[in-house]
Amino acid sequence: MSRNRAGGSDAPPEYFKVDLPPGTSGEWTLETFEVRPQPGVDTRPECFRSAPGRYTRLRHGGTVYMTDLYDEWYTQLDGIREARRRGGEILVTGLGLGMVAESMLAGNASAVECITVVEASEDVLRLVGPHLERKLGDRLEIVHGSAYEWLPPAGARYTVGWHDIWDNPLDPACTAEMETLESRFGPYCDWQGSWPRSFLREAGRA
Repeated sequence: MSRNRAGGSDAPPEYFKVDLPPGTSGEWTLETFEVRPQPGVDTRPECFRSAPGRYTRLRHGGTVYMTDLYDEWYTQLDGIREARRRGGEILVTGLGLGMVAESMLAGNASAVECITVVEASEDVLRLVGPHLERKLGDRLEIVHGSAYEWLPPAGARYTVGWHDIWDNPLDPACTAEMETLESRFGPYCDWQGSWPRSFLREAGRA
C-alpha cells in the first residue's frame, strides 16, 4: 500500500452499503430495493454486475439520483482515491447518500481532515444530513446551497473538488455542466473531477 507524505493512501476502503433509515421529505424518498438474480449471461463491464441483495436508493419523484450499488461506488473512485491520497480539506458538490464523503474519511489510512459538502435540496439534507453528521462528526460540514451559486469563503483552499450532482451521466448536457463547475471551483482546488466522466469511462462510452 503506497502512502504520501501526509500519511494518506492511494487505496480506497472496501465497498460498503449505506445504513440510512428510509424516509420521505417533500418529493424526495430514501428507500430500499432488491436486486434479484438475473438469468442468462451479463455482458456489462464487471463493475456494473451488482450482486443480488437489498440496496438503498435516493429518488426524486420517479427519478433515481443515487444508489449504493457497487457500480455507484466504483465509479466514484477517482475522487475517493485523490482525497485519501492528498488529504487536507476536500470539497464535494452533491450529498446524495453520503457514500462518497464516508468513503473519503473511512479508516485510519485516510489523510482527509475535513469535507465540505454542498447540497441544493433541503429535503435531501433532512433525509441524509443528520445521520451522516452523527457518524462523521466535525470532519464533515454540510452547506445548503446550489453548486452553481455557492462559492467558498475567502481564503478557502481544497486539495480535491469532486462533483456529483447528476442523475444521468448519459445526458448530453453533462459535459457543459461539468465544465461550468470545474471552471467555477478551479481557483479553489488543486485537483478536480466529476462523476459522469468516470462513469462513462468505466462503461466504455468515454
